Amino acid sequence: MTLPAGTFTARTPEQARLLLDFAYQRVLGAAMQAEVSAGEVARDAEITVKQAHHRLTRLCAAGLVTVTGERKRGGRPIKLYRAAAPAYRVPFELTEADDVRDLFAALHRPFVDTYLTQIAALSREQAREVVLVVNEQGQLSVNYGGLRGRNDSFRGFGTIGEVRLLPETRAELERRLRDLKDWSLAREQEERQSEAAEDCLLGLMFTPGRLPER
Repeated sequence: MTLPAGTFTARTPEQARLLLDFAYQRVLGAAMQAEVSAGEVARDAEITVKQAHHRLTRLCAAGLVTVTGERKRGGRPIKLYRAAAPAYRVPFELTEADDVRDLFAALHRPFVDTYLTQIAALSREQAREVVLVVNEQGQLSVNYGGLRGRNDSFRGFGTIGEVRLLPETRAELERRLRDLKDWSLAREQEERQSEAAEDCLLGLMFTPGRLPER
């Protein structure tokens, strides 16, 4: 990945912690796109104005966000904030992770834990067993039982497993996943402000490898 000119490289553990914290990433992301007030950050990040003020203050103290001016609102001055850089880098050695795997686990765990909690809640009334069956491709498939004919309230989907593919097929799979990511992010930009839009977790995973033998 080619980083833009002016990329900010974290120099302290505090900067690294804030940059890798999802709560602060939401605030930082808003400030990276435009000059914003705490109220606008609160709206975009779906947090309270008090929370937005607190997080912006910490980001400013760490040198990651700057106060760029003021705007009058109801006769009162409102501070405006802007990210200090167009992009940020966090050297691994500044993180609390023991190694790269530990770092990846910490970054992904909130998503995985929330996905498992949500999919379990959606499945609770329908999945009462685990079914092992050979699918149409002749492979053993392990599924939650009772999900056939599920009602419209079940809107989650997930699949994960092992497959054996040729290099050219693996390359095509990766391309399709990247295209799907780009498509979903483009739709998100168009639809995020709609009253009908819903928060969703999206996970697209692919890597060479196999589960370890036990």
